Amino acid sequence: MRHRRIQVLPYAAALGLIVLGFSEGALGFPAGLAIGASFIFTMILILASLLILGFERRRHGEGPIKEAADVVFWSAVISFVPVGLIFSAEWLLQRPYPYYVALLWVFVFPVAVGYGILRRQLFDVRNVAKSSAAYGAATLGITGAFAFVITFADTLVQRFGVGQRSAQVALLFVAILLFNPVRNRMQTLVDRFFDRDRAAYRVAVREISEAMVSMLSLNEIADRILLALTDTMGVERAMVLLADDEKKVLRPIASRGDWDDEGLAVEIPSIHPIWKHLWMRREDLTRVDFDDEHDVEIREACHDVFDMLEVELLVPILYGVELLGVIAVGRKLTGDRLMADDRLLLRTLANQSSIAIENAKAFDEIAKLNETLEARVDERTAELRATQAQLTQAEKMKSLGQLVAGVAHELNNPIGFVHANLQLLDEYIKKLIESQGNQGDTERAREAITKLLERSREGTTRVKKIVQDLRTFSRMDHADLQVADLHEEIERTLRLMEPRFKNNIVVETDFGKIPRVRCYPGQLNQVFLNLLMNACDAIERDGTIRIRTRPTPDGVRLEFEDDGPGIPADVQNQIFDPFFTTKPVGAGTGLGLSLSHGIIERHGGRISVSSDPEGGTTFVIELPLEARPDDDQA
Repeated sequence: MRHRRIQVLPYAAALGLIVLGFSEGALGFPAGLAIGASFIFTMILILASLLILGFERRRHGEGPIKEAADVVFWSAVISFVPVGLIFSAEWLLQRPYPYYVALLWVFVFPVAVGYGILRRQLFDVRNVAKSSAAYGAATLGITGAFAFVITFADTLVQRFGVGQRSAQVALLFVAILLFNPVRNRMQTLVDRFFDRDRAAYRVAVREISEAMVSMLSLNEIADRILLALTDTMGVERAMVLLADDEKKVLRPIASRGDWDDEGLAVEIPSIHPIWKHLWMRREDLTRVDFDDEHDVEIREACHDVFDMLEVELLVPILYGVELLGVIAVGRKLTGDRLMADDRLLLRTLANQSSIAIENAKAFDEIAKLNETLEARVDERTAELRATQAQLTQAEKMKSLGQLVAGVAHELNNPIGFVHANLQLLDEYIKKLIESQGNQGDTERAREAITKLLERSREGTTRVKKIVQDLRTFSRMDHADLQVADLHEEIERTLRLMEPRFKNNIVVETDFGKIPRVRCYPGQLNQVFLNLLMNACDAIERDGTIRIRTRPTPDGVRLEFEDDGPGIPADVQNQIFDPFFTTKPVGAGTGLGLSLSHGIIERHGGRISVSSDPEGGTTFVIELPLEARPDDDQA
């Protein structure tokens, strides 16, 4: 609101000058008062404009905007200050001075601006042309309107007798003040005329920029940038260089146009001065931007980059304080140079691509971390499987070790009487030889030898059966899936456990009609052995173990029940945890049930426990008819 009031002040002053010009004679004001007031008003506007321009110079610091402001400021000072001084002297001293002396200085302004356009490229020629057209149209319109108003005013002056010159001067200032609004309107119309062929690729560049945000491939992002430059903006050649964080260089990732091998293989190290300029100045750079560089080596090094790439413009891709890359842009296919609005679109494209590139780099980093994590997981999984296999083998050896005592006893009996029979057989043979002549003694010796051989055969058969049960139990010669009769496997395990049952434990079996199961029998035998040994440990004195089997719609159900002390309710949910045991310290490893749980799960089944703390525990195993192949057994 405050700025609007300030903008209204010149128009209000001009309106006052109009009133003064038309009425100074009628109101008794001295002649020429309106002219003097108009002159003072003009000088105030010139000085205010110079002050504002000087303030803008200081505000923009370094860069092309300040250079352009410098040219306009100093050329305006040289052009208009002498004119103001000459007219001020004429007005104050009331002495005429030659007007051509003042007008000579006015030509400094267009000459200085022309120098900035042609030599320093400080102004966009296209924008200058558009502004010139707008100013020309506004000037013609205002001039025509002014001529009409002056003609009409002369008629009024002649009729009413007011000061003619003062009224004309006042109207002139009104025309000057109306010039800017008219020029703005003309500028809008001219912009539409000049830019009607450029709106299409502006939209295309904006769409490409928005599409890049969702891309996660650096090559895809670079190709999309080049597509916008070559196909949409009509650039003859372009290249995208990205920063290599490991090598600390800018290197090409994608290019379009005619490039030689040197250009495609270029690498710009981070110590190169052009890297520093792109990072510090944070704006697109041309070859001309380095012409004023005082350090000859830096100037030549930066010029060499433009010459080697044969491009007109380098646009930095910045993300925060980090230089992610550079877009190298050549001339247009039409031969036109890149104008200010082209460079603005390129900066927009670079800003959008910086976000996309940072997202893609983050995605690549996450992908690499995932790969590393997956490799570590695989490594840890392999280690865990190896550890599990070792624990399984250790638990199996522990269980087999406990069986050895009973099996040794079982083997010792038949082997003992086989050994004794062999001794007796040896004595009978000796007696048989000595009593060859006595027919009765010979017959008795033959009968005794026959009985000894039968008993020895029974003993060796029993030893063979025990060894076969042990071999089949552990499945040392089979490690793949087999079709097995679970009843036979359970009975085989029970035979091996007989030494543990003889004294105080009765085993009852209730086998239903269940189908054969495709499984790993050796692993299931380990489960059966663990459950039976735990049941034996739980039964302190006399007790009973009941084994039931039943078919289910999807497989079979096995139940192992004992009437020993139950498992406390607060630890039942931990019973299958590794290293958890309810046995006294040193009496158990806490691995048997955990390994059994893993074996059943690998078969695609499930194992559960129900226990009454007052007494009695039942383990239930549910198995499918077809176990899943176990990679560890392959």
